Amino acid sequence: MRRYFFHLVGDLPARDVLGHECADDKEAGADARTIAHRIGTQRPAMVREENYVSVVNEDDVEIGRVMVSSYTA
Repeated sequence: MRRYFFHLVGDLPARDVLGHECADDKEAGADARTIAHRIGTQRPAMVREENYVSVVNEDDVEIGRVMVSSYTA
């Protein structure tokens, strides 16, 4: 298992310093979509183009971005 970090970027940036383990990039992407959706539904004002979750692997390489949203795709 690899460790992935889920940083919030935009209006209220937050750096994930602990991260958590995922089986692969695909699972990390699914977790990022869940996080982005949770933020969007709990804080609708955060649903803006400049707010997203950055998925970074343990090598500090960004593998994806998920826009904060109040709906799931």
